[in-house]
Amino acid sequence: MKLNSTSSFDENTSKLLNTYSVADLTLRYQKELKIDVSNYYKDLDQINLFECLNTKYQFFSPSTIVGDGLFYEELERFDWYYMPWKWEHEFIKKTLKPGDRILEVGSGGLGFVRHLANEGFDISGLELNQKRVLKAKEQGLNVISETVQEFSFRNSESFDMCCSFQVLEHIADVNSFIEAQVSILKKGGRLVICVPNNDSFIKYSEGGILNFPPHHMGRWNSKSLKILENIFPIKLLQIVNEPLQDYHVAWFSKITFERLMKNYNIIRRINRLIPLLKFVKIYSKRNRKNIKGHSILAIFEKP
Repeated sequence: MKLNSTSSFDENTSKLLNTYSVADLTLRYQKELKIDVSNYYKDLDQINLFECLNTKYQFFSPSTIVGDGLFYEELERFDWYYMPWKWEHEFIKKTLKPGDRILEVGSGGLGFVRHLANEGFDISGLELNQKRVLKAKEQGLNVISETVQEFSFRNSESFDMCCSFQVLEHIADVNSFIEAQVSILKKGGRLVICVPNNDSFIKYSEGGILNFPPHHMGRWNSKSLKILENIFPIKLLQIVNEPLQDYHVAWFSKITFERLMKNYNIIRRINRLIPLLKFVKIYSKRNRKNIKGHSILAIFEKP
């Protein structure tokens, strides 16, 4: 079985899901984030979203639309972009054993590397955003400016855990990215992948503009993650859904409210008398631990 992705596209085992106007996407990036992405869409009128028939993984094409280091430096000016500590970091920290050697692929937030290094863990990071690499060095953190594919040539079977948090969805060459991570794991080592869950509430807005190139090149869910064990030499240990986080309550509430308004006449009538959005927010905040949140975490083992 093969996983089709942006850089390894087989039209015989993929189907076209949708096409998107480059003019519309460029306008949205400019309007919502004040970022000019026209250079990434050069000479294109539209981009395509495909689904791999083998895995149900969804990916954008062509491969030329992937973001580079400069694009991520522009995003760095938003204080919410590189959150230093997230739900997935805390979850994985609790699974670590003393003496584990850890690699984080995509360490731009620096929080995971810094937190674990301060607690005495042997942790390294890989990052392509040069500003973040320099910041890491200033803090005495071992973060290297190198792709995991390059890094793997010198570090075969060297790590107990390899993590990527909110990274895989940015990758065009998914196959070599995962293969390289598996190759650096010791036998019995664990591969950790955390990505936006496109079966969660974000699907009702397609995840917002950042769920499109040049930011995201692919879309994952539990099905496409689980089937990775049929493609790569890894065994699935656990799939965990993130509970709705406090900082996503407003986003979840807005989407939920808009769906209610669209689908139920009685809700629209009540809303004319009583603004219902605030009640949706209250409900969401009180029950967020029982609501499927933004991301999904998968833990695999190298047999």
